[in-house]
Amino acid sequence: TEVRRLSRLIDAMLRLSRLENGSTAIKVERTDLVYLVKSLVSAQHQLFHERGLHLRFVDETPHHELYADVDPDLLREAVVNLMSNAMRYTNADGWVKVSLRQDRSDALISVQDTGIGIAKEDIPQTFSRFWRSDVSRERVSGGLGVGLAITKEIVDRHNGTILVESELGKGTTFTLRIPLRGPRKAQDK
Repeated sequence: TEVRRLSRLIDAMLRLSRLENGSTAIKVERTDLVYLVKSLVSAQHQLFHERGLHLRFVDETPHHELYADVDPDLLREAVVNLMSNAMRYTNADGWVKVSLRQDRSDALISVQDTGIGIAKEDIPQTFSRFWRSDVSRERVSGGLGVGLAITKEIVDRHNGTILVESELGKGTTFTLRIPLRGPRKAQDK
């Protein structure tokens, strides 16, 4: 078990390092974010159900499609990381809501949970490698502590931002703000 965990950790650290130094190419293509996010939620639904959690997708786009120039594989990884954390830190019978909406020239993808939450003073460290809050350390979660750092790098590579709102004992919302017009080719490495 520990060897498998160390192997996952090494893979995650290599992934993060490649994203940070630009050696992971970003493959931008026109992508329907409604389809991308809805299909992720659909694919994860059974896993959440098995853990006694309620998962739902909320499409807040006016036409039920929202096209953006993104790397769909990287964006999927970012959203799955957020969903995995929500599942890991939400007690049975809790809710996880994944929503998508447009705000001017940006797409906003939010993952909201009714989990254990993050203390206000801990929010600035949330995206640091290996950081886990005191409350989350008390849980046997199986997390490696690098998923949010990877997610932030993916969002940065898309010239986007990631926001976190949380309250201890009430839950957390992570929101990815991704420009609909993707990164220019000159920025690709």
